[in-house]
Amino acid sequence: MVKRLEIKINEEPKVVEAQFPYNTEFDNYNIEIKKPKLVNHYILFDYTISTKDNSPIEEDDFHITGSPSFPDTAYFVSAHDILRKVENNKMRIVNVGIIVARKDYDKYVNNFDFLVSAREKGSSKNLFEEKRVDTTIKVDGVVYPDKENYKEIKKTFKLDDIDFEVLSIGDFDFGSCIPIFVGNISEEKGKEIENKYALRVEEENINAIYDLEKWVGFYEQVIKRYSNIDPSYNANSQYDQFYMGKIFYNPKEVNKENVKIYLINKETNEEVRIN
Repeated sequence: MVKRLEIKINEEPKVVEAQFPYNTEFDNYNIEIKKPKLVNHYILFDYTISTKDNSPIEEDDFHITGSPSFPDTAYFVSAHDILRKVENNKMRIVNVGIIVARKDYDKYVNNFDFLVSAREKGSSKNLFEEKRVDTTIKVDGVVYPDKENYKEIKKTFKLDDIDFEVLSIGDFDFGSCIPIFVGNISEEKGKEIENKYALRVEEENINAIYDLEKWVGFYEQVIKRYSNIDPSYNANSQYDQFYMGKIFYNPKEVNKENVKIYLINKETNEEVRIN
């Protein structure tokens, strides 16, 4: 599915809260859209998909991505998947759309479009022979920010003369999401960072390393556009890169109060604690 990059500016809507979870059907699929979680730097979308005839489902059978409207000015990147979990005829999809810049990070969003691309019932699963059907699901109404189990960091940590700006830490039932921003670098340096650096998580029941994943990067022209929205960005940067640290664990087996998270150089093991 093509990811969309867009600025949305809308007039003030009627403030009517959107009704989630939202349930609907399409082709051979039952679709449950849970309430999106809106925080300063991203929106997390959580879906449960099941087949109506109880036939097994595969990861590529169904794709969905959500996008809201903003009552203020914002620069938003449509959602990337962070989790796909299949169990027989059901699949859970979790994805995150990044709010790169916004005039008012504490304001609500509204009127969602969910773009769906699904493999048609009975279609071949061969990439060149399959038949897919597309639709847009619209859910009107407002969603307000939800800061529960979310910690704003917005702090820069220096490692090997690179400034890593850790934006936040969000805890969910599957683990944690940690968006990280590195500004004014080259695209080549951005790739090097992805390969060389990671997050190390330490707790009584966990001692694991999770790679940083390149999320989205921008060049000068786009940087100037979103730095006009949020002046905290360097308008003269040559290249900006967002990363996502995805930490998967069972929250029932972990005491979050004792979790220590480090940004680590995988080659030298030099590290800095970020929480």
